[in-house]
Amino acid sequence: MEESIQNQQSTLESRAEEQEEKNALVQSSTEERRDEPPEIAGSVSTRIKYTLRFTGPPSLSQLVAVAVATAVYTVLSWLTLIGLPSPFFGVSSIFIGIGFGIPFAIWFGGWAFVIAYIGNFVGAGLLTGTPFLVALPFGAADLIQLGLPMLLYRLFANRFGVSPIGKDVYTVRGFIFFLICAVIPNNVIGGLYGNFILVAGGLNKPELLVPGWFTWSISNMIVTAVIGSILLATLGPVVERFGLTIRNLFN
Repeated sequence: MEESIQNQQSTLESRAEEQEEKNALVQSSTEERRDEPPEIAGSVSTRIKYTLRFTGPPSLSQLVAVAVATAVYTVLSWLTLIGLPSPFFGVSSIFIGIGFGIPFAIWFGGWAFVIAYIGNFVGAGLLTGTPFLVALPFGAADLIQLGLPMLLYRLFANRFGVSPIGKDVYTVRGFIFFLICAVIPNNVIGGLYGNFILVAGGLNKPELLVPGWFTWSISNMIVTAVIGSILLATLGPVVERFGLTIRNLFN
């Protein structure tokens, strides 16, 4: 009888030790993956913090991702303007590039300004025949169009309970935040500035300022709302999971 009791106690102790080992393995695995973001559902925020602090240079993989994004945005800006022109010089009837540029800006932090300026100065400027002295200030239009959404997402997304890289764009709260911060104000202000530069540079007549601004703004808002939201919702989690998003200002 005593031997049976001892055997049972030994079995219980053995099971307890096995359970402790399993718990230790689970805890160790969790700690090793502490930087890996969890699946995001609805407006639940990721554990990764996104800030505007300068904490050092980016990794090589992040630099490559930024370089690819810059090249893609530049080429798309050029092809869209020559392939889908409007009656106004420098304004595309459907500027597909902006649908990619804004997600790039939200994902890549401070590099948004680099992507934006090169894309507009070179792709939508020099490559389309815009004179150099006009292309220089014209490039700044995208500092507004891409830079403003990035800043607003970094500064206010967590406060409003949405993903700082727009992964929850297809929730009610996420989509409203997206419209307010990345669709409407940046395209309206950027469109006004861009058309003003084109008129001031003598590339468009003064009476074309308002219709050119209207075409630019409306087209960009539609493209951003459709293509931009798709990229944020589908590719955003992938880019983040591979560690390519810029969590601080430049890294």
